[in-house]
Amino acid sequence: MKLPFHITDASLRDGLEDFVLKRMHPEEVTRLGTLLDRVGFYSIDCWGGSTFYNALTGLLEDPWERLKRLRRAIRHTPLQMVVRGQMLVGFKPYQKEVVRKFLAKAANLGMDIFRIYDQLNDLANMRPAIVIAKELRKEVEATVLYSHSPTVTQTDYLRLAEDLINVGADSICINDSLGTMTPEEVASLATTYRWHFHQPLRLHLHDSHRKAVEAYLVGVQAGAERVDTVMAPLMGSDCPPAAEQLLAALRQTSFDPQIDLSALEAVTEYLQELKAAHRYQEVPARRSDDTGTEGYLPALLKDYLREELRSRQARDRLQAAIKEAHRVWQDLGFPPLKGRILEIVGDQALTNLFAGQRYETLTDDMQDLIRGRYGSLYSITDETLRHLALMLREQERNHPWEGRLRQPPGITQEEDILTYSLFPDEAVYFFQQRDKKQAAAAAKAAAPKAPTAPATRLAQGIPRGLSLTLKGEEVGARLAAIGPLRGNKQTLFVNIGDMTEEIEVTFVSSGTARPEYLVTLHGETHRLKIKKVFPKEEEYTPIFLEVDDKMEEFLIKHLYID
Repeated sequence: MKLPFHITDASLRDGLEDFVLKRMHPEEVTRLGTLLDRVGFYSIDCWGGSTFYNALTGLLEDPWERLKRLRRAIRHTPLQMVVRGQMLVGFKPYQKEVVRKFLAKAANLGMDIFRIYDQLNDLANMRPAIVIAKELRKEVEATVLYSHSPTVTQTDYLRLAEDLINVGADSICINDSLGTMTPEEVASLATTYRWHFHQPLRLHLHDSHRKAVEAYLVGVQAGAERVDTVMAPLMGSDCPPAAEQLLAALRQTSFDPQIDLSALEAVTEYLQELKAAHRYQEVPARRSDDTGTEGYLPALLKDYLREELRSRQARDRLQAAIKEAHRVWQDLGFPPLKGRILEIVGDQALTNLFAGQRYETLTDDMQDLIRGRYGSLYSITDETLRHLALMLREQERNHPWEGRLRQPPGITQEEDILTYSLFPDEAVYFFQQRDKKQAAAAAKAAAPKAPTAPATRLAQGIPRGLSLTLKGEEVGARLAAIGPLRGNKQTLFVNIGDMTEEIEVTFVSSGTARPEYLVTLHGETHRLKIKKVFPKEEEYTPIFLEVDDKMEEFLIKHLYID
């Protein structure tokens, strides 16, 4: 019997980072989420991992507001996020209280699936997050990172998968973010996994070496039920393969992921238009290195070394740095080069290169790594590092180092407290910039306004604040401002869930007593007719609206008019 096969879109988190996390405006991200929601993906991986830090520091955007906007835009597809185990979305482990509050807040704001991993495959660092997410009754997808180490065998991966399932994982993800797994390795691992476990298996493979689509095909045939892709315009050298490529390869097979191809095409067209509007210059694809060569080093680490050497005016030492980085990686037992581990290896390699003797000086992060602050290393092969690790671990006893929950003066909102607890310095700067923007907006609103034209039939008697309930879901809305009247069109600025949305309303002469409007939000236009308004009963007023020829009943609460 053929198992069901599903595709998850990871464009908003694991797509072309230089564009998604540095160029796209919030309203463009929201619009993209709305379009992705129509395609029929199993889930949309859109938050967590590096997106939190990049939004906070690069875009000066509240990461929690980003999640709220995505949840409002994506109504039918489950949302999925990446959690770095006890490190959450940060770079160090946090106390259990922080982990619990962070995951609970994410769940309350609409997160459905938590993909939990540890950059060293340390079960102890994953266990608290898995247990808490299960207590929140959310789906947990625990991750096994593929390692380049020759000493890590398929049995090790399966043993970790079993441990994760025993802790409570609903499914297992095999993650190879370097793209070094061969199709043969994927097929063998998927076949063996399916023989031992019934929990769904996901493959998350990057296409760094142009093997991911082939590996997906053989993996699915061997029993993997889920894979990750990105949209073709957002595919880069260090991303999963494009959904369009995989669907083309599946066309002659019996596997059907139930994807709406017309909706998929609409997403592709929108992304192409966005890249043209931003005048985005495509980065040339990297040359695919042979992973089997002696001294192999992933392209991501080479890029990191190249940039660091450029800043030190020592670009001529790149080849020596590459060789030293491979030696450091080997000395540590070839841990997965995920997250901070890649930078730690690169920084220590450069320190060794410019010092008189290898490991004469250890970077602070390297000390934290070998003493176990980032989790347990599978094996340390260098004798000097082993000795230093034992000494540092002995010094570590009775010195707590996990991040704790911290509340700065004047900050009361739970999301802000969590942001500050994870990234205190970055959060303080963000709060300052946010306060400046809010003060400027308040000053602008308080400034004397020029006389305006008489109110239109739309603006007359318009409710300034109300609560709408549809099918048991309640949302608050407040009219913040009314834009200028242009012909038969009027722009409204409505605050919904603490976010101001721009809505364009066009009055349509319907020839009936009840008004009819065209309402445009996030680029989508809907036809709205008021069919029936019942007399007010207690605190609610039932209103029947015809939305795109479909009748809906709304309950209006606390309606008042300025």
